[in-house]
Amino acid sequence: MTAYLTPKKRIKTVLLSAVIAFASSGSLSIGTVQAQVDNFDQLPDLGSNAANFLSDFEAEQLGKSFIRQSRYRLPYVSDPELVGYINRLGNRLLEVSDDAGKEYNFYLIDNNAINAFAVPGGHIAMHTAILTKSESESELASVVAHEIAHVTQSHISRKFENSQYDSWLAIGALLAAAASGSAQAAQAALGVSQASIIDRQLSYSRAYETEADALGIRLLSRAGFDPSAMPVFFKRLLTESRISESHAPEFIRSHPLTINRISESAERVRAYPQAQKQDESEFLLMQAKAIAGYAKDKAAARDRFHEQIKLGKDTLANRYGYGMALAENGEFEKARAFLNRLQRDYPDNVSVALVRADNELNAGNIDEGLAQLKKLYDTQNAIGNNLVDIYYANALVLTERNREAIPIIQAALKNDNSEPYFHILLARAYGKTGDNLRSYHARGEYHYLSGNYNFAIQQYKRAFRLTTSEYERARLAARIEAVEDELEIISKL
Repeated sequence: MTAYLTPKKRIKTVLLSAVIAFASSGSLSIGTVQAQVDNFDQLPDLGSNAANFLSDFEAEQLGKSFIRQSRYRLPYVSDPELVGYINRLGNRLLEVSDDAGKEYNFYLIDNNAINAFAVPGGHIAMHTAILTKSESESELASVVAHEIAHVTQSHISRKFENSQYDSWLAIGALLAAAASGSAQAAQAALGVSQASIIDRQLSYSRAYETEADALGIRLLSRAGFDPSAMPVFFKRLLTESRISESHAPEFIRSHPLTINRISESAERVRAYPQAQKQDESEFLLMQAKAIAGYAKDKAAARDRFHEQIKLGKDTLANRYGYGMALAENGEFEKARAFLNRLQRDYPDNVSVALVRADNELNAGNIDEGLAQLKKLYDTQNAIGNNLVDIYYANALVLTERNREAIPIIQAALKNDNSEPYFHILLARAYGKTGDNLRSYHARGEYHYLSGNYNFAIQQYKRAFRLTTSEYERARLAARIEAVEDELEIISKL
């Protein structure tokens, strides 16, 4: 895994409470290929007027605010290759949904518990365990499709519509529940007298899960995924929970999965035609990267891939995972020999080239690692693929080539200014070149996007004191005021 740097209006209480409660209760589903006739096209009528309670603007602001705050508590994955893959998968499903054309954001959180959640405004996050433990891309896609359905069906607003939340005290506890993925944690934080609030919020989820299952299957079908993966995945989760209740998937503990729900999913799948064979090469590569790059036991990850190769499963994904796991385990010489052979076999594979260069950098062969990345950067830009930009910029900053890195990071930020890591990378580069004004400004953006509002304000003020431009002073003053207003709202939670 790439060596990364260490990283005015009051929103109604009930809205934010509903978001956080729903995030703490996230769940899953599965899907298929386009159905000619969907006998289950009519979704449950929950008698909701949810659109009256949360406008598109409120949903957008609330979603962004929640993601910023959750970044302060949860280990979001910054790897642009993994995040890019999850977003491509999500957008493939989004294109066949009722929200086609809207902007959604999909995130990975480094956590080995199976769980996922969605918040208003099209923000969907899933734990890395969803990627590493899925046995097909359709299983992974089913989680994303299910969470998209939660957003398109306004389930957050429905929770608000039916809730009795009137206490700001609930919000902090529920946010803690979102971070832990546990409704029990929220109940403990609130105390016994408040536990019924959590129960009432989660009690609505059964109807929502049925609706999200139904719509999720439809999305999967339209996007060309296999619907039969849904009951298979559900049944596996349920079996795991019965074998070891204390180690049951978090999804099972926060939202009980029943035989009836599995049966209903299996029955619904029959309304769709059999799925066509899918090309899962990218899924398998990214799964291998997540396993090798985020494994807590690096040696175990290495041995896992090695065993698969010895069993004759000499696939690109297993070889890639093994080479990366060797590098992650500090076996740089062995990794170099193995990855060089892999590069010869797959000379045009960008993922292989990236991990090969990364191994050289981590081994201390700076010039060779940078040369490999520079060649890849020049080649990929020539064909319009900008994936490697941030890897190259990251390596330049880590090796003190900061002036070369700055324009590359600036270009990346024009495409996505919501990724905190891009801002802290830019702050480091500016700081090392002596441009403290821009360094403080970029650090402020990093901490703001990471939910650390007080520290963000400090950085903006430091930048303000250094600028002599009236335009920059006015811009920074407005930024400080906006963040202070948001912090005031949050401080009242």
